[in-house]
Amino acid sequence: MVKAVVHGLRGRRPNAFAALAACCALLLVLLALCLVSAAPAHAAEATPAPIPGSPLDAYDKQLPYDVGAHKIARLAALIAYALMVATVVLGVLLRMRFLQHAVNRATFYGAHMVLALSAMIFGGIHGLTFIYQPVWHIGVVQFVVPFSGGLQRVPVGFGILGTELAIAVACAVWLQRRLGYHRWLRFHQFAYLAFGLIWLHVFLVHPEPRHLNVVAVGVAAGALTVLVVFLIRALPSRSRLRQRPFSERPGAAG
Repeated sequence: MVKAVVHGLRGRRPNAFAALAACCALLLVLLALCLVSAAPAHAAEATPAPIPGSPLDAYDKQLPYDVGAHKIARLAALIAYALMVATVVLGVLLRMRFLQHAVNRATFYGAHMVLALSAMIFGGIHGLTFIYQPVWHIGVVQFVVPFSGGLQRVPVGFGILGTELAIAVACAVWLQRRLGYHRWLRFHQFAYLAFGLIWLHVFLVHPEPRHLNVVAVGVAAGALTVLVVFLIRALPSRSRLRQRPFSERPGAAG
């Protein structure tokens, strides 16, 4: 009885997942505030203003607009988002032992790394295309430093910050031996925060994901999938709870 109480108290210690959940909740609150603050401005306008950075916005400002670069940016963004969802899902599957009986762990790990690298490549292509759009006025500083651009500064800043955080998480693989496995794993879990920032970028930068269409359904399905696997990863399984007393030192819970 005493052991069960002690183990129950130990299970309530805060961990990195609680911090990540708090960060995700904070981002959702920030999203709600952005939508609420933007609603009165749109309601007061008789004719809605063109989307910043859109072809109509470039036409109003009498600036050239490359439609081909726009299509490349859109396609690269959709592919990068799908690859990010697949990377997160496969990373969680990599932690599930019962799947390792069917597929070798090295195969899972290799696929996880290839998907992550591919997602960052297509994300980089998506960002580079906007340098060739004069209406965006994006230079090297605006491309690298989050929230430094003038056009859609907050949504674009979310995308840059999330991408850079994802790159840092991926590059930390080479520091795993120096950091130690547990420290590296805690830092690696910031990939969920990176996905949340990129999702905010996708949701806020263009109204397409906020209307009922194929893209909106895909973006919502990807976010829901990541949320489900995050909860699966965050909540301890019954097998772990059963094994926890055996992993404690003898006499520690007496």
